[in-house]
Amino acid sequence: MKEEDDKHKSAGNFYLNKWFLDFIADDGETMIFYSAQLKWYGLSVSYTSWIHYDLSSGTHVKSRFHNVETPFLDGNVITWEDKKFGVSGTWESLSECLQARIFDSPEGSLEWECFQPASRVTLKFKDRIITGKGYVEQLILTALPWKIPMDQLRWGRFGSAENTIVWIELKGEETKQWLWLNGGKVENCSILDNQISMPGKELTLNLDRGVVLESEKKIFQVVRKLIRYLPGFGKTVPMNFLMADEYKWLSKAQLHSNSVKMENGMAIHELVNFNPVT
Repeated sequence: MKEEDDKHKSAGNFYLNKWFLDFIADDGETMIFYSAQLKWYGLSVSYTSWIHYDLSSGTHVKSRFHNVETPFLDGNVITWEDKKFGVSGTWESLSECLQARIFDSPEGSLEWECFQPASRVTLKFKDRIITGKGYVEQLILTALPWKIPMDQLRWGRFGSAENTIVWIELKGEETKQWLWLNGGKVENCSILDNQISMPGKELTLNLDRGVVLESEKKIFQVVRKLIRYLPGFGKTVPMNFLMADEYKWLSKAQLHSNSVKMENGMAIHELVNFNPVT
């Protein structure tokens, strides 16, 4: 971790290393795993969360702030396990890595790296071995997150037999957008909660938002627990950032070319609204 800290210097006293790994089985069973470490003024705390959805029992979420494992990267394979959750998995890359500097300032930056826009996943869960498709990304944030100018954040990833799409949009006075189709950057797209349009490619991705994986003030919930480990941290967070609304969906998605359906796939995507209506 010392080497990684040196690589991502910050002018301030904030450092976040956050991993996101997901899994979708052919029958729609879905898991999302977070593994994160936050440093603030010499204090350090780790956090992990597990979102599990299946058709029979719905969505369940577990999280904690100790005994957190970090994913291990070895070439094109990433392994991760959590003994407390009783889950272990292997993500094998099926596509090239994506990288972007989402934000940069004298006070710090947000570096985003998607190691696996598409991957083949094998999970061991209790006494089950399950297989499916997945995705892995890591972000390194050395600027205070509420210093990033945005009113809304949209992020998502789509996978099908033939195509992979990953998108990020920061919307505020100025809209900044990143979208990759099969590893290639696509400009001037329209990114909405229910539809992604790529006019230059004559492609449209429709998202049904059929399963709500999260719908809460997640930042508030996490910070409320964080202050046990980082005294005073909650007082530094602006209210509009603290009370942001977050929605995360699992969507059945259809990719259309010139209004003709090409193929079906699945997407995980989210909206974080930093100016919620109260």
